[in-house]
Amino acid sequence: MKPVLEHVYAVLRKWAATGQPQPYRRLSDDYHALTGAWFEPHGNWDAPLGELNKHLASVGAPALSALVILQGKNEPGAGFWGCASNVPHRPRDDIQRITEWNRIVQDVIAYNCVGAD
Repeated sequence: MKPVLEHVYAVLRKWAATGQPQPYRRLSDDYHALTGAWFEPHGNWDAPLGELNKHLASVGAPALSALVILQGKNEPGAGFWGCASNVPHRPRDDIQRITEWNRIVQDVIAYNCVGAD
């Protein structure tokens, strides 16, 4: 069994409304609260989040999974970078990486504010 993209999308859209990235653990908790299905925070989310980003890229939307971060690192994991056409490959420079990630987060928030689906 794997997470249902529509439910992952629903959870992340709620996060986008607050503009606050959250750790994988919160994704597992919020997904469980919505669906009753539990997925461990480690190792279960990269594939569905990448798939979601690919779908969003196909309709011109930003990478919603930018809102999912590593606990204690406050940025997305390595699996985020380059997962879809709306996510560039991981910049090597720390400042460039954080700047690019923040740009994507701002794009997600702005896109969510206009109520796009």
